[in-house]
Amino acid sequence: MREYDRDMQIMENFEHIYTQKIDIDGTILKADLRESQIKALFAFDDGHCFSMKELADNLGVRASNMTRIIDSLIKDGIVEEGKDDKDRRQVKVRLTPHGEKIRAQFVAHQHKVAETIYVRLNDKDKVTLLNSLDTACKILKKIS
Repeated sequence: MREYDRDMQIMENFEHIYTQKIDIDGTILKADLRESQIKALFAFDDGHCFSMKELADNLGVRASNMTRIIDSLIKDGIVEEGKDDKDRRQVKVRLTPHGEKIRAQFVAHQHKVAETIYVRLNDKDKVTLLNSLDTACKILKKIS
């Protein structure tokens, strides 16, 4: 049971990165987004429009799950829908200006946290960490 508790603590610490308070335009915004919504923000490039399939592929999830996530982000004013100029039947989505600010803040925060951790490590620990993260990514890719 002790190993399970340690594993859960590691997962909670990792999740903490995604639930920080974010400072946008001088106001504190509690990140009331679910983890899936935050991950979805990282599937976007600034200013680009994407189909649900493209976003799902970027994130490595099923299109039906992506649609549900995007619908909630549209409701919150973070994402907006538009039509594809080449194919009017195709619905595309992109971040709103508000969504771009939120995404930029998460990216900046993620980089800041990573940098804070990374600069404290010696060379051997850096290699160990990077190898561990690479292994974790490969395992998660297998099960997703």
